[in-house]
Amino acid sequence: MRRALWVELRRGTAPVAALAMFGAGVWVLVVHPDDWGGRWVGLADYLRVTLLVLCPLMVSAGAWQAGRERRRDIGELIAATPRPGWHALVAAWLAVTLAGIVGLVLAFGGAAVLVARVATYDGGDWWQRASVGVLALAAATAGGVLVGRRVRLRVAAPIAGLATYVGLTILTYWNAPPARLSPADTVGSVYSLMPGWVTGLQATWLVALTALLLAVAVRRWRVALLAGAVAIAAAVPINTAPSWYRAPADPAAVELVCTSSGPEVCLTRVNAFLLDEVAAVAQPILARLDGIPGAPRRAVDEAVRPPGDSVPEDADTVWLDLYSQATAFGDLANVDYLRWAFGQRAGGECAKPLHGEEFDQRIYQADDIATDWLLDVPPVGRASAGLRELPPSAQRDWFADYLDAAGRCDLPALVRLAEQP
Repeated sequence: MRRALWVELRRGTAPVAALAMFGAGVWVLVVHPDDWGGRWVGLADYLRVTLLVLCPLMVSAGAWQAGRERRRDIGELIAATPRPGWHALVAAWLAVTLAGIVGLVLAFGGAAVLVARVATYDGGDWWQRASVGVLALAAATAGGVLVGRRVRLRVAAPIAGLATYVGLTILTYWNAPPARLSPADTVGSVYSLMPGWVTGLQATWLVALTALLLAVAVRRWRVALLAGAVAIAAAVPINTAPSWYRAPADPAAVELVCTSSGPEVCLTRVNAFLLDEVAAVAQPILARLDGIPGAPRRAVDEAVRPPGDSVPEDADTVWLDLYSQATAFGDLANVDYLRWAFGQRAGGECAKPLHGEEFDQRIYQADDIATDWLLDVPPVGRASAGLRELPPSAQRDWFADYLDAAGRCDLPALVRLAEQP
């Protein structure tokens, strides 16, 4: 077996599989670095998401490798050897699986180096989530081996890969319990801590599925029945258990890390690697608001926002969505988006037409003036410019009046404020 495995690793489909998985891994990482930058759990979850693309590649590689005997017409020669017939097939499956995993590990290993440089939280269950993804690649290769062994078509490999992609897409985005059987179906979020039984059952399901597919490929029916029974035993609780998308938060991941000086800016520990850059954006705006009645006093990571919270109930806080705000190198991805969160606090909800009634556009103008002043951007229009010409104390009084009027949805007052500067 060892010698056969070594031969397959050097001369079979394995080298091509390794190269393909490395290239695909680099490509998917480059496409969306904001999904994994700076976060170990984010990187593990992103590996699971990319299985939507990576599993079809492994299915195709497994199918091509298993169909080699027929293409080379060496089936009878292999059958004449003293070794059991399943040895060669399992060696071929193992070679492609190992090669594909190595190629992917090299790609994601580079990403892991970038994450390790800046990550502020290395706890949680990220390695369990990633391990399930690796097991999924082994199952995908086994599925390809079964297709290559049973389907007598030279185009079986690409067709099997395409069918796998379509099937995983439907299963992953299907809003039903069976979708949880898809390895590309991520569990929880970067802020949650999944119960051990979730990843344990998923791992059991994938290992049993791999054994089932290989057993059917080599016609080992007793092994297939046993593996099938284990697969069903794992799949049933996965499908019938309560949704794990409402998993409890990881207390250590959502622990707040705050600035030690200046206006308070607090991020969860999992996002704390962005604290300095976020504070550089948020603190000048908070300082501009200091002392204004009704204005926010601090900025906090939205991951700890209470469910159902509304602005009037928490008017002293600006909530910052940082889920996709990191680059591959752990820098802040979009400063303008972060500033927009503050601008949302200036833009009143009252400035929306109700029931088709004609609405005074000066209410929108008041919102624009307030947003321009808050973000300290060059004034647009005479009204914004007029506000900037007032003494600083008068500008702050105008903004305080605006917050009061917007909070009460006092439309006449908003119209007067739009004309006042």
